[in-house]
Amino acid sequence: MALTMLIRNAAATGPSTSSTSSSSTSSSLSSRPEWLRGRAHPPTNPALRGNFAPVSTELDAPLKRLAIRGRVPNSVAGVYLRNGPNAAREPALGCERYHWFDGDGLVHAVRLRGGDDDDDDGSAEYTRRYVRTRGFERERDAGEALYTGLRDINPIWKYLLPRLFEKVTKDWRQPDSAFFVIQSKNTSSNSLVAHAGRLLSTFESGSAYELGLDPMLTTKGVCDFGGSFTTADFWGCNFTAHAKTCPQTGELVYMGYNLVALGPNQEGETTVTIGAIDAKTGKRSYRRDIKVKRPSMQHDLAITPTKAVLVDGPLVFDLPRVIQGGMPFSFEKRLTMRIGYLSRLDPMNDEVRWIDTGETCFAYHVVNAYEDGDTLTLDVCKSDETNALGMCEESDAPRREDEPNACVGAGRDVAALWRWEIDTKKDEIISSRRMCDTTSDFPCINRRYVGLKYRFAYSVAYKSGTEPRDRMDIPSFDAVLKHDMETGETFRYDLPPGVTCGDIIFVPEDGDDVAEDDGYLLVLTHIQGKNDDDGSAELLVLSTSGELTTQCAVEIPVRIPYGFHCEYVPEPLPDWPLDY
Repeated sequence: MALTMLIRNAAATGPSTSSTSSSSTSSSLSSRPEWLRGRAHPPTNPALRGNFAPVSTELDAPLKRLAIRGRVPNSVAGVYLRNGPNAAREPALGCERYHWFDGDGLVHAVRLRGGDDDDDDGSAEYTRRYVRTRGFERERDAGEALYTGLRDINPIWKYLLPRLFEKVTKDWRQPDSAFFVIQSKNTSSNSLVAHAGRLLSTFESGSAYELGLDPMLTTKGVCDFGGSFTTADFWGCNFTAHAKTCPQTGELVYMGYNLVALGPNQEGETTVTIGAIDAKTGKRSYRRDIKVKRPSMQHDLAITPTKAVLVDGPLVFDLPRVIQGGMPFSFEKRLTMRIGYLSRLDPMNDEVRWIDTGETCFAYHVVNAYEDGDTLTLDVCKSDETNALGMCEESDAPRREDEPNACVGAGRDVAALWRWEIDTKKDEIISSRRMCDTTSDFPCINRRYVGLKYRFAYSVAYKSGTEPRDRMDIPSFDAVLKHDMETGETFRYDLPPGVTCGDIIFVPEDGDDVAEDDGYLLVLTHIQGKNDDDGSAELLVLSTSGELTTQCAVEIPVRIPYGFHCEYVPEPLPDWPLDY
């Protein structure tokens, strides 16, 4: 596809050498925990090296009066939050068996106030706090790791039996993970979702925890959504990372999936759950269990005003292999991606319709979906294959030979912006095409356009040379992209050398009558230090009107490890004042 790349280099606005705290304080807040620093031989596991390594501590109070280059815009007044794994103690089975997803959820937050005028740049403070999950608290009380990780979910009796006893005695009314998760813990490290006055911290295989919007990010416990979730919900389902808020109804549409079939005559079948949380009451309005042909990981979903859309890729859970000590997942190269949809208007009765794309691929993240007559458009970040960051059995099986034009062609776990168009009257694919030459992931849009026809999307581009090759490799990202989905034009904002980023989020400009791309991207960047116990961070605020340009940068004088997904909650925040 012909593509115009308009490049704006951010080196001129690169990291400052100024700091708001002493170097000794910054060093202590940036260093790895002692169990990792004190090793005679550093681990080879990429999830414990460089900026993937955990920091040693949370904060008891925010770092205040952060330095700001430029001015925080008035419309960016609220709190930016990002979740991610941060192992609080040495892994039970050793560092080499640690998986990045095993780390305890550590939420990083930057509280922002916009500048009032040209003489006021605004203000900002930074804090980070662990999500106080049951597993975190129990390990803290015991002074050691009590759970294995996601690479070792085969029965290990030393860990399985005590955790099973806890689950069926102490936790039976409200376990924080589904029935098939026992010796691994709900780390609550995956994502953050703000809805109906709540801030939810999520985990791929368990229930959401509710956090307070206060400087201590107080953990309020497992969320039961005003008592509308029952014991059966907590045992039987999870609450995945990417629930979607409908801009028209305000309801939150969520998804969960069951990896282990129960009952007779269900070999090869499991269920996916679709539900909705009411915007006013904060209670669940419906839940629907859908039978699926294979126990696949489904990390994201899409919505339109009339449909919920499922993305079912061939990353399949294999229980017999797990019991024998093998990897939990396999990427089935002879299988294909399926797209399913059902009515949001009559979700309990509508038949789920599945369309086979005919493409062997995977998509962790949805960009958006919308309808135009009988045509359903679904945009995703698509990769040819995934290794689930080391949780997947390596396969030597050949790929299908009838899909050369449907391949991204960038290697395993490297995604590109992709569009499927579906005829919902005939239930067939109309077109399948790549939307951008540059590989990227972690997409976002103006959330006022979720489920609606839109023009602009944003993503982050892979840093060259970090594309995954070996089993546990994790990529890095060093540029931000703005995609014009109508013209095919892409605007690129390169980060300076030694600076990388992750998930991004769009904050619209104040007012109802503003352009779709009139707003700001919040980009948490990581500035490389001299060693694994060094480094710092900045929260960039990029103007998205036209090309991507720097509005301001909030300097955070401590290292923030790489993480997963972010959220932004606008004011008013009565429990988190920021007066300076």
